[in-house]
Amino acid sequence: MRSRSRTEQLAEALRARIGRGHFPVGSKLPSEQALAANFQVSRTVVREAVTRLKADGLIETRKGAAARVRAVKVLQDGALSIPRSIDGLLGFLEVRRAIEAEMAALAAERRTEQQCQEIHEAMLAISRSTDEPNPGVEEDLSFHLSIGRATSNAYWNQFVRLFTEPMRAAIRLTRANEARSRNFASDVAEEHRLIFDAIRRQNPEEARAAAHAHLENAATRVLLADREFWQQEGRLLAEDWAAQDGLGRGSAG
Repeated sequence: MRSRSRTEQLAEALRARIGRGHFPVGSKLPSEQALAANFQVSRTVVREAVTRLKADGLIETRKGAAARVRAVKVLQDGALSIPRSIDGLLGFLEVRRAIEAEMAALAAERRTEQQCQEIHEAMLAISRSTDEPNPGVEEDLSFHLSIGRATSNAYWNQFVRLFTEPMRAAIRLTRANEARSRNFASDVAEEHRLIFDAIRRQNPEEARAAAHAHLENAATRVLLADREFWQQEGRLLAEDWAAQDGLGRGSAG
């Protein structure tokens, strides 16, 4: 399995520092140039990592001003743990099913034209994605987060951000599994389309049902994964998550 990209590594490193209070709420992040020099990456990598933190709601940016830390609670002791086993992943998908079904229904009721367009663009970005080594992961996550924003409820946005890291981890695994089957990949694309279409037509019941079915089907695809997957990609992803968690805990004190 390919290693994580420099952008992913930098984003995770910055998340960890924000979570440990190295960058307190309201503080400015170092400049692009300083971050690039400190982490020995290009300024393009820094910009991409900052964009991911902004999408997670951890920082805010303004033109001509330094990025500021917006929130840290989701990364501290009350944070949800990431799923590191098949049972943990299935349990997480079960919780997401209940939450995101209602979220999709509210988005269908309340979405603006602009929010609808954002969901559509996020959906299209998944199919266009060539982001290595995990194609479609960030785009898939953005699709689900854009639905949360379309509820126009700040509490929903905050609540969904609690799920950002475990969602990213779970999506990495489910997409790695789905990439092994052409049918799986096409099924996921169609499920996303059905969710978006119901939101576009402002049909809450259909949006709720489509989101519920999507996550129920995701669990089924996990169960259908062959033994080779769980001995290779699935096992390595779980080990990667465990290593990340251990590093974070070990450096927090």
